[in-house]
Amino acid sequence: MKILNLILTFLPLIATLYLFVSFSTTTFSQEHFQLSLPAGAKSRIGKGEIHQLKYFPNSKRIAVATSIGIWVYDVKTGDALDLLIGHTSPVKSMVFSPDGETLATGGENGTIILWETNSGKHKATLKGHKSYVEMLGFSPSGKMLASFNSKVFIWDLTSGEVKHTIQSDASTIFALVFSPDEKVLKTIGDWGDNEFYIEYWDVQSGESIKDVLLNDENYTVASLSPDGKTLACAGDSPLQFWNIETTEQLSIDTESEGQFDYVEFSTDGSHLVAADAWNYLSLWQVSPMQLMKNFAHGKDYNSLAYAPDGKTVAAGNDNGSVNIWDVTTGKRIQTIPGHPSKRIHTAAFSTDSSTVTIGTKSELQIWNWQTGELDKTIPEPRCDVYSVSYSQDKNLIATAGSSKKARIWDAQTGRFLGSFVGHKDNIYAVDFSPDGRLLATGGGQKRRRPELKNGSDRDNSVCLWDIRRGELYLIGERLAAFTEHTDWVNAVAFSPDGKTLVSCGQDKTIQLWEIQSLKHLRTLAGHEDSVNAIAFSPDGKTLVSGSTDGTILLWHYNIGELILPPIEVTGQVTSLNYSPDGSLLVCSTYYDHAVHVLDAKTGESLYTYTGHTGRINAVVFSPDGKTLASVSNDCTVLMWDIQNTVANR
Repeated sequence: MKILNLILTFLPLIATLYLFVSFSTTTFSQEHFQLSLPAGAKSRIGKGEIHQLKYFPNSKRIAVATSIGIWVYDVKTGDALDLLIGHTSPVKSMVFSPDGETLATGGENGTIILWETNSGKHKATLKGHKSYVEMLGFSPSGKMLASFNSKVFIWDLTSGEVKHTIQSDASTIFALVFSPDEKVLKTIGDWGDNEFYIEYWDVQSGESIKDVLLNDENYTVASLSPDGKTLACAGDSPLQFWNIETTEQLSIDTESEGQFDYVEFSTDGSHLVAADAWNYLSLWQVSPMQLMKNFAHGKDYNSLAYAPDGKTVAAGNDNGSVNIWDVTTGKRIQTIPGHPSKRIHTAAFSTDSSTVTIGTKSELQIWNWQTGELDKTIPEPRCDVYSVSYSQDKNLIATAGSSKKARIWDAQTGRFLGSFVGHKDNIYAVDFSPDGRLLATGGGQKRRRPELKNGSDRDNSVCLWDIRRGELYLIGERLAAFTEHTDWVNAVAFSPDGKTLVSCGQDKTIQLWEIQSLKHLRTLAGHEDSVNAIAFSPDGKTLVSGSTDGTILLWHYNIGELILPPIEVTGQVTSLNYSPDGSLLVCSTYYDHAVHVLDAKTGESLYTYTGHTGRINAVVFSPDGKTLASVSNDCTVLMWDIQNTVANR
């Protein structure tokens, strides 16, 4: 009973400690920050989300296809050897040529790149697909390549031209197999309604020869043996092996519970490794079919590879690690970290510019971007962190996101200091007043809830909070809930003198309020689409806004007039900011995933940074003005040398 009383006594403290900072001394190899940086970049945080794994033919290296490129690692040491950059979109598929000298990779935007295996040099780019390349397959001679998205292309690699375009009936293709004489291409795929078909195509003419129903069970994954003769099917139905030449079912698993997410054959086709829905890895003998062992348990596997020499197996997971196991002993022999599948929504620099704080799914991370150390991780349970703000004295950090709460943290220790509750929907923006006494938040509901019948039922408010210090925590008293917006709020900002609060939203408007009186001052309407970002110039004289309509507007906000004609950029503006000295204006754009550097007075384009492969969600200057950080849905942060870029123009 005493023990129970002690547990009940300290339970609230334990719950509070859960929200405290989780310290980390994680340091990734220097290659993580320096390999294959785009022009103008100093460093990189994050390696991109894992999409596929492939061992090199000698089994000593492993290729990891990610959202930013193809990482090459040493299997024994786990060291990053190279980063192959060439795709401008996430890499979704990979295959090595039969002679092992070429690696073909397929991108989300439909491009295929051929790489020299030993040197990593770019050999050729094949363009033709309109969307991401799901599957690739070389012919035995390596002179032809088959690729699939919604159509199957047969490429002549000597000329780099499409030999034939084939319209398959499959919605998903699991294997592209050339016959040994290269006269027939077999495509194995799902036609819908749980129908697995093998389609036979004449390589010379591109015409259909025949199609054969393999089975009609619910399969979601499949793998073809390296000799092209045996197909393993899995999913919600039991694991099965099929002879694709005779379409005969060879064997079926009647013992395990099935539900496999990934399956992969050994090079000789005698064994198969599978990852199931319970995150176990299992080793199977193919003939006779037998479960040999369950040799690993992980979490949220997203890719699987079997080494050609049969000695190791690798699996990637959503937590960002590639783990490698010894097949014989079942022991994990290597872990390669740094690939979390978490989009980065926001960022802010520390006062001395040495660290950058980023907000992502379920946590806030504080990085020393110069040394590669992850200094702190602050848990944000069940919350995507959409916005971060430092108080002027940098003692406090405010976060906001999908939890519908604004939270305050001690910037030095990461200790949780308090929650501000009042919004009914997600909070997309948070900002401290210059004196640190007030906090502004804004949000709404981007995905319409069925119960919300009209705009008035949605919480599209901007809230103003008075920050007060309680005995243990900070207390937020809501001073006002401004309701001028008719759709969700994208950003909020205080003027440098702290007298004005401004917000922008999906309703195409910018709203201004006077802090002292809490009165609405005016509405600025000049954009033709959603206003996604706003910022005050450091001297407080100018307000800048960026929109989905592809324009940037500079405002005399106190009178509601434009300073310049609209500045047109290359796509939807997703974020923008002023340099600390007010001479530069930077913005990020959606379609080209670029950061544009502009002259703040004239709007003249000075420089464009490219290197991200996904939407850029925030661009922020370091306080010393030397570094610019951009954060992206490609799960990375790029640190740009803005000082030298401008000086060397």
